[in-house]
Amino acid sequence: MCYQLVERYAVCRCLYHKHAVDPCSAYGQRGHIVQEKTMLVGYACAAHTSQRPDAYRGAGVLPDSGYSSYGYSSRR
Repeated sequence: MCYQLVERYAVCRCLYHKHAVDPCSAYGQRGHIVQEKTMLVGYACAAHTSQRPDAYRGAGVLPDSGYSSYGYSSRR
């Protein structure tokens, strides 16, 4: 079975990146399907973070890795 990895933001589910199809030997044959696998990344996209950054707080969704991209600063 063919797979395609799709990365989406964890909260808003906007598209982050869509990878190429990982084909199997049946790729392109009639009736064969590509199964999409979704991986959650980050927190919320720039459009949703800038509109209402506090809108997703307390929404019952945790960041994917424990390291939220929201409010991240490289200065310490």
